[in-house]
Amino acid sequence: MFGTSASSTRVPEGVPHVRRGGWHDGKSCSSSYSYSSSAVPTADSEYDDEYEDDFRRRESMSEKLAIHGGPKAVTIAAPEQWQRPVEEEKKAVVELVEQGFLSGSGTGMPKEFEDEFARFVGAKFCLTVSQGSSGLMSALYAVGVGPGDEVIVPTAGYLGSYCGVLHLGARPVFCDIDPKTLLTDPKDAERRITPRTRAILPIHLCGRVADMDAFLDIGQRRGVAIVEDAAHAHGSDWDGKRIGGFGDIQGFSLQGIDLGGKPVSGGEGGIVTTNNREYYERQLIYCHLHREGIVKELTNPLYKELDSEVLGLKWRAHPLALALARVAQKSLPYRNGRRIENRIKLFDAIRRLPGIQPVEPYAKSRADGLYGGLKLIYKPEELGGLPAAKFVAAMKAEGAPVSGPGIGHLEHLRTIFTKGFDLWGRGRGPLGKDFKPYKRGDFPVAEGLAQRVLTIPSYIEPKDGFLDQFAEAFRKVTANYGALLGA
Repeated sequence: MFGTSASSTRVPEGVPHVRRGGWHDGKSCSSSYSYSSSAVPTADSEYDDEYEDDFRRRESMSEKLAIHGGPKAVTIAAPEQWQRPVEEEKKAVVELVEQGFLSGSGTGMPKEFEDEFARFVGAKFCLTVSQGSSGLMSALYAVGVGPGDEVIVPTAGYLGSYCGVLHLGARPVFCDIDPKTLLTDPKDAERRITPRTRAILPIHLCGRVADMDAFLDIGQRRGVAIVEDAAHAHGSDWDGKRIGGFGDIQGFSLQGIDLGGKPVSGGEGGIVTTNNREYYERQLIYCHLHREGIVKELTNPLYKELDSEVLGLKWRAHPLALALARVAQKSLPYRNGRRIENRIKLFDAIRRLPGIQPVEPYAKSRADGLYGGLKLIYKPEELGGLPAAKFVAAMKAEGAPVSGPGIGHLEHLRTIFTKGFDLWGRGRGPLGKDFKPYKRGDFPVAEGLAQRVLTIPSYIEPKDGFLDQFAEAFRKVTANYGALLGA
């Protein structure tokens, strides 16, 4: 595990030792799917005094930025070398087509995938669903969310995370974020608990895990369920335990494909995990019509009175999507391990530069950048007030893939929450007549960071020398920011 201290960052198990001046493992990335935690020793990263002296010398030099016609710092194009195993995917899909297995759940390959994923995360129960949002909605139903209830969600999030709250007749109640991790702030979430609160929905954004010690403690003390949005967090861990293997209930997404998709992706689909049998059975009756053996699986006497059509919804995943996801699952530990390793390499090289602050996980976790890239907090006050847009433009001119600024959508400022919305007609529903609209200024941390967050890609197998060039682009622009002022 590693913390966020600038002076001593502990490297997670299985990641090579990196010193401030560059990378010292001397190994290139392999395309093998194995990733051994014992293959590489661990150590504390330290900053070389020589690097500090070198930075000061370079800072005093006059370098012509690429945006002003100078040479680019990054000359390596298309740096990511990892490719998904397309031939293996084709084989898996063709096999299902030839079998004629294009619909169904609870048996065959879909059941095998559920069992494999449950073993991977350490969960007792695992269900696949049509998409991540439907999985979270079924999880919310499982913990008892219904009309009149409230569910606390972060404002720096995503509508797909909590849309199920609205459609179950409950009201989303927003909370602020932790300014260091950009994740759901447990203290602010707890402050917003009322007698109507049924659940809190923290998001493991980009694979960075929310403070699960705090949330599980809140859930136990206050009697509310913790429904985790783990759409980006396949393989992420907390205190040595994988997300999905502990806590109340978790929803994962299988959306996308290739490098732009979720860590385990199959085009569309979702997964829900839990160790609570009642939650599992409530999901079965809610949205798994005609699942193979469903009536035999049910143990609650009330549910056993239902037939195989249960409550009528059929949100099961398509077998072809699960075939693709099953292939992706095989390489997940390797890909996650490489992303962690390369993040540490790059962040160690830029952590002490002025104007940028890497966003890193809590000390009890290690994953980040599994989906949606890596985040930096831009600090214009350290660069003479240079606007973020000018900094990004200069970085792009150097050939460095930096985007932003932006934190994503601030959910409380969506029109339906600033004006209310007649969801069911005649003023009914959770955003109807008695709803108090949100306004700008309600969440100072998220709003203050909204135009200060930059995004950079996360890499699995970058070409040799690329990360050095990427770090050099940051050094070059931050050292010569004065040339951008007033331009």
